[in-house]
Amino acid sequence: MLNYQGICNALLSYEKSIANDYNILQGNLLQDAEKEFLLSEANAFIFGLISDQSVKAELAWSLPYKIKQRLGHFDLEKISDLSSFNELEVYIKTKPALHRYPKNIAKYLYCASQLICEKYQGNAENIWKDTKSAALVLKRLKEFPGISDKKAALACLLLSRDLGVVFEDLHNIDIVFDVHIRRIFLRIGLSKNDTLDEITNAARLMLPEFPGRLTSSFWAIGRDICRPTNPQCLLCPIECYCQKNMGVTNNE
Repeated sequence: MLNYQGICNALLSYEKSIANDYNILQGNLLQDAEKEFLLSEANAFIFGLISDQSVKAELAWSLPYKIKQRLGHFDLEKISDLSSFNELEVYIKTKPALHRYPKNIAKYLYCASQLICEKYQGNAENIWKDTKSAALVLKRLKEFPGISDKKAALACLLLSRDLGVVFEDLHNIDIVFDVHIRRIFLRIGLSKNDTLDEITNAARLMLPEFPGRLTSSFWAIGRDICRPTNPQCLLCPIECYCQKNMGVTNNE
């Protein structure tokens, strides 16, 4: 039987040891100017969130700053007034490309610009400014094309942990359904199947008051220790709990 409390305690201890090494907004993954832009501009935060798909976090979250440089502005009204998302796609795919999937990301960012202008007065901060309900913010975020359960959960984690947004229902912020995290859940035996429900429920058992807090530790382990091939098991802080289901794979 898995020791959920033991795994949780080990992860929370590991969280302290990695400090800001894997922190998008406060750590060392981004250049200072890229970070400052995300911290000071809510619309840039949404652009970074949407871009966090099938590429390294460093590339995804640097996109808002770089697209501003290429456009010569970061005016969402001007972006939403483009004749189509194809114009935005050109800026994203110009070498060096800002994303692996410029067409899809351009479409999502174009739609996000329109939605922010039409529903949130041109300021994405209004998505979370008037509420302390994470459940409501999650619902609002998932209205955006390109923002899945995974991205919405990540957004609320970052808003709460790094941007000082107060939520009264942290229990509604689930662990991020990320490829690195899913791999660990399958290998360690926390989940038998690679499904959102199973992995979400397992995280809730470990830390019911704030399951999303476990995201950073699991993600850091999956990114650099529990790799798809040649995992560095001796470096893993939860190795003693692992069932080592190495033959189990997920959709990477």
